[in-house]
Amino acid sequence: MIGVIGAVAIAVAIALTIMLGDTDAPAPQPQTGSSQASSAEQAETIIPPTFDVVRVNPEGNAVMAGRAHPGSTVEVLDGDAVFGTIHTDTRGEWVFVPEHLLEPGERRLGLRMLMEGREPVLSEHVVILVVPDRASGSQGALALKVRRDGTGASEVLQKPGSEDAFGVDAVDYGNGQLTISGHGEAGKDVHLYVDNRFIGRATADDKGKWSLTPQDDVAPGTYTLRADMVGAEGQVLARREMPFQRAEPADTANMQPGSFVVVQPGNSLWRLARKTYGDGVRYHLIYEANREQIQTPDLIYPGQVFRLPGEK
Repeated sequence: MIGVIGAVAIAVAIALTIMLGDTDAPAPQPQTGSSQASSAEQAETIIPPTFDVVRVNPEGNAVMAGRAHPGSTVEVLDGDAVFGTIHTDTRGEWVFVPEHLLEPGERRLGLRMLMEGREPVLSEHVVILVVPDRASGSQGALALKVRRDGTGASEVLQKPGSEDAFGVDAVDYGNGQLTISGHGEAGKDVHLYVDNRFIGRATADDKGKWSLTPQDDVAPGTYTLRADMVGAEGQVLARREMPFQRAEPADTANMQPGSFVVVQPGNSLWRLARKTYGDGVRYHLIYEANREQIQTPDLIYPGQVFRLPGEK
């Protein structure tokens, strides 16, 4: 986890870059002819705002960072409210360090980019941030980056407990299609198996993130999911195994109160409540119905079976 001092140092360094600029850069030269046309075409390519980092330490200090169009203004949204405002540098990078400690609870963070003469641009993704009560003994916050429309793979930006070098982070069903994602060593291949049957391979990108949508869909049922990180010679460098249930496609679109669910990697009570009741803040219904299995509301494990109670 990025420490608070490290986060502030990053923010200060970026701020200095913005203030001082590149003193060695040559003065801009007038453009003529085709070069002007080329610049005009490039100016039309707008870079939308994105989250790259969301980290919260046990005391509630936070740091957030990402990218957007160079020279734009970026608003960090907590639901519909503006949580913070920052400006991107000449490379389009931004860093936001809240002045106050984050209070325990769930947040849905988004981004809105503002540029003169243009309509505001919302981020394609939002971050579901769960900050535990500091007295609960929880091992840390959960930050899950998901698409606004609910499709595609999720990305875990921070998870409770100590970070390991390799693991499965999320199982998603965008439009009913199965996608498995996780983290590992940059450039390393990841082989995935369901009950020892090979279902595909992925390669960790330069940030160590990988995801796979199997070419042949996995039939509904309960399995053991195995992920191997392999070296250049095919040797297994790290292995993770966990219970895994491939849900019925019809069940992934809208879970019904009164049924049961098997927790998948990357699930949080907030996400389960949102799918079941249409509102993530109603996670307490699931928590109260399954308290014997849940030590703290922000820490649930793959393979646990939860009852989804009827609405009260």
